[in-house]
Amino acid sequence: MQTRREILQGLIVSVGGASMLAACGGMAKVTPTNSSAARGRLFSQREMALVSRISDLLIPRTETPGAIDADVPGFLDGFMVEWANAATRQFMHTVLTDIEEALGPDFVTANSTDAERTLREFDGRAFESGSPHVGYRNLKGLITQAYFASKEGALLERKWVANPGRWDPCVER
Repeated sequence: MQTRREILQGLIVSVGGASMLAACGGMAKVTPTNSSAARGRLFSQREMALVSRISDLLIPRTETPGAIDADVPGFLDGFMVEWANAATRQFMHTVLTDIEEALGPDFVTANSTDAERTLREFDGRAFESGSPHVGYRNLKGLITQAYFASKEGALLERKWVANPGRWDPCVER
């Protein structure tokens, strides 16, 4: 479970990041990696498969599109290439290696039931106090933020509307 501080930091980054991107006048964009490519621009084929599997298990397709439909893995790969500095990129490689070791070599190819159980158990351990899996918590946050920043996540899942009703700039008291 996330601490209050981690939740607030995530919200601040989300709101601040959205404000900063809006201030750029639409110039700040991330070009997602082609989702049909097995290898990303930064992520190796193994890393891309791992990010895709985790994304799909965290946000599966239901009556609304899932993380794979929103191309979250491609977005994260593009984000790391275009926005992250060298230290963050290296950290992400280390995080993915640690996650792969913790989940086991068969996680990506395991059937859905086994993979879901394995990820659920790992997720529980990762959010325990003092867990060394901070990188996984960061990745999970990036996956959910990328999904809800996508067209599919924002419009279909959250049903966000730019102007939900009439707006009166001046209201009499």
